[in-house]
Amino acid sequence: MVIWQLDTGQCQKTLVGHEDAVTTLTYDATTIISGSLDCTIRLWCISSGQCNGVLDWMSSEGHTGVIRCLAADPWRIVSASDDKTIKVWDRETLRRLVTLRNHTDGVTCLAFNDHVIVSGSYDKTVKLWDFSVC
Repeated sequence: MVIWQLDTGQCQKTLVGHEDAVTTLTYDATTIISGSLDCTIRLWCISSGQCNGVLDWMSSEGHTGVIRCLAADPWRIVSASDDKTIKVWDRETLRRLVTLRNHTDGVTCLAFNDHVIVSGSYDKTVKLWDFSVC
């Protein structure tokens, strides 16, 4: 991945670590979180370009299909996949907190706040999940 300076068009940093295509990412003021076909979610420091965490979702009770979307807050990372599930991860320890199952096809998008996760799927549904239990 490459971080570009918008006003100059100059390359600022190249983030090296994923071994296959990046399928999704999200970011905040300090961190980029990326998901890849290499079965990892990586946390990148924007200022240094260093990878500060790697979550191998295939070996961490994680997804069995491609991750299509990510969302995060300071405490959690939420990922959704073609495997029809949504996973909530602790952002500090990168441990899985919960798996949400109810879609009948791949999950393509999600958003959340402190109370609700909203997800959309190839199954033509939008689901609201109670996030207060996560």
